[in-house]
Amino acid sequence: MNRTIPLSAAVCALALVLGGCADQKKTTKKQAPTPAQAALPAAPYVEKLSADALFAFGKADLSGFSDTGRAELDAIAAKALSGSLAMVNVIGHSDRIGNDAANVALSTRRANAVRQYLIQRGIPAQKITAVGRGSVEPVVECKDARKQALIACLAPNRRVEVRVEPGY
Repeated sequence: MNRTIPLSAAVCALALVLGGCADQKKTTKKQAPTPAQAALPAAPYVEKLSADALFAFGKADLSGFSDTGRAELDAIAAKALSGSLAMVNVIGHSDRIGNDAANVALSTRRANAVRQYLIQRGIPAQKITAVGRGSVEPVVECKDARKQALIACLAPNRRVEVRVEPGY
């Protein structure tokens, strides 16, 4: 005996399996978020600082720090220390003026100088790293051949990034 199910009954049966028919009242209540869902951890963030505000051109010592550069670093340290802290990564960058090895060395010395400054501001030494990337990650490209104009144009590439990873 061959039985056929009316199409409307098949659709309603499928709807019941998938969540109920349109004419049925839903009786399920929306569940409250679990504590794990409600309290999401803070996201990592990156602070980008102009190396020109922190260092004299071609230098890595902190004697050239401007008041603005010092205030920016103090604010980063305070923000990083305001919550649970997993890790701080300081990344130094340079412009393309000079040779690659010298630019990597300069950007590494700058990153280490900022690392030391942040340690002096209370960030635990074991939670902060420093690395120099040289000129391999430019944010601007400049074609001006005159030295002073080129130095000015490439200024955004001379930067230090501080990546803060909050603890969980």
